[in-house]
Amino acid sequence: MEIRSSFSKFLIVLVATLTLSTQNNVSAFTPGMNSRISTVTTSTTSLSMRPTKTTTEKKESFQFKELGMSLVPEADGEERWEDVSKKLELIGLGVWLASISGFILVNNFVGPWPEVMKQIPERVFFLNHMIGGMLFGGGIILTTCIEWLVAKNKDATVLQFWFNKVPLLDTLLVVPALTVSMISGTGLTIRRYGGLNTSPPHVDAIFWTLILFLAWWATTDLTTQGTALKAVNDMYDDSLKAKKGQETEVPKVVTDRHFSNVVSCFFILMLYSVMVLKPGTLFPFPWDA
Repeated sequence: MEIRSSFSKFLIVLVATLTLSTQNNVSAFTPGMNSRISTVTTSTTSLSMRPTKTTTEKKESFQFKELGMSLVPEADGEERWEDVSKKLELIGLGVWLASISGFILVNNFVGPWPEVMKQIPERVFFLNHMIGGMLFGGGIILTTCIEWLVAKNKDATVLQFWFNKVPLLDTLLVVPALTVSMISGTGLTIRRYGGLNTSPPHVDAIFWTLILFLAWWATTDLTTQGTALKAVNDMYDDSLKAKKGQETEVPKVVTDRHFSNVVSCFFILMLYSVMVLKPGTLFPFPWDA
């Protein structure tokens, strides 16, 4: 009963954390549309030359009047696309959260599901678990290093490119890798221990470590991606106005993210330590001693 209660708490905390983070800043999980660059490149409007004939005593000349092109329609279209993309990302995240939560609940309270998971060799689950874990942990650590190097470079164009791609990396790498790792990990508990509800204490510890990581990641990383991108766009505008050779300061929100990223890496280290050392099997938990 303690294991089932822990899994219930895990799902409640997971749903609440991710829902809160998406409501606070949905754009954090949306591949960025660089509205600033679009405005700069399209703001060089074409001039419509409309001749206006004027008459003097003995000369005729033509005066040309500049007609500015309105950017409102394009801006409106861009805003509409951003709204649609945010909704699509929110729907996708909700579907993922509901699916993975349902999968864990069924396997914990009903039993091994689907039945075919009991027929898949344990080594197959182990291979997929290693691949998913490698991509998940490696993605977190690698992006931490890249973001530090990009910020150290202090190039506004490079920073813009990076923060436009961070949400895409989360969507295409981190979340799928985490999904593969969780499903294959559940398969391992089925093959090794008979199911989640009969698994040893270290499996419960893995889920709680994952909860702490997701809560930290959602509140300090996902919610600052959109703010960082906006600040970097402002930095890019300032760099265009700056004199040649003048260095533009990196936004504070970008440098503050370094601490968040390093802590995320330590969570990954903790998660792998629990998975490999299996507290409670190789050695007892400290509170059981």
